[in-house]
Amino acid sequence: MFTDFNSILTWLKDNNICKKAAVAAAHDSDALFSVVAARRERILDAILVGDGKKIEKLLAEQGEKASDWAIIDEMDDAKAAQIVAKLVADNKVDMPMKGLLQTGAFLKAVLDKNLGLLADNALISQATIVHYRQENRMMVVSDCAINVAPDYGKKLKIVQNSVGLSHKLGIAKPKVAIVAPLEQVNPDIQATADAAMLTLANMRGQLKGCIVDGPLGLDNAISLEAAEHKGIKSEVAGRADVLIVPDLASGNILDKALRYFAGYKTAGVGRGEGAADHDFPQ
Repeated sequence: MFTDFNSILTWLKDNNICKKAAVAAAHDSDALFSVVAARRERILDAILVGDGKKIEKLLAEQGEKASDWAIIDEMDDAKAAQIVAKLVADNKVDMPMKGLLQTGAFLKAVLDKNLGLLADNALISQATIVHYRQENRMMVVSDCAINVAPDYGKKLKIVQNSVGLSHKLGIAKPKVAIVAPLEQVNPDIQATADAAMLTLANMRGQLKGCIVDGPLGLDNAISLEAAEHKGIKSEVAGRADVLIVPDLASGNILDKALRYFAGYKTAGVGRGEGAADHDFPQ
């Protein structure tokens, strides 16, 4: 099991694993900083698609020679995303990566049915991977950026996506907390009803490879002390590996609070399960 981002990096290097990404609208300082850093660690190569002149300038600022990189000059963000999606579909790269463009434009290209990147019934959901430093372990929070107000059916797939990602992080049987404002089912608060149904789906074997419980408040999902104070007895409470948030608004706020208030190290990824299985770094 990986305990932090450094342990992931060490594993990749020890196993000589190097993937290739295509970056849409790569004229973005943050995206390029990550790609350059990963390339220097020899765990990633990349094709950069976007405003060529800006990309060259940003690379130079990081001490990189543009001639050492594969750059496709495309000023239009939507077309850049389409190029990236086609590179993935043609197996010329392992994954698409979002640069400086709207998530909607990026996903429209990736979800083009003519490319067949995902199964027809697959749902892409975003996940934030967090190093929970108090306990030196990794956690997953989803969905913080793609699905605005997911219903029970979509949350079922969000859980499946998150569990699949957790398995890749070395968590054999992740404990999944379905987070809500309170721990009791209240018919006026849909998040609590969805949580109860997801818990039952897990109990009956519809959600496999994990342990699901909810509704749980954020406090008793991650704090044993809080769970015990409220008399909650659960394999998940206080030990959650995965937090499934009620909607995008709450997830987005939690994601940014973890980074900007708590100073946690995080990584964002989009994931879709189905006949095809793809991860989409953000």
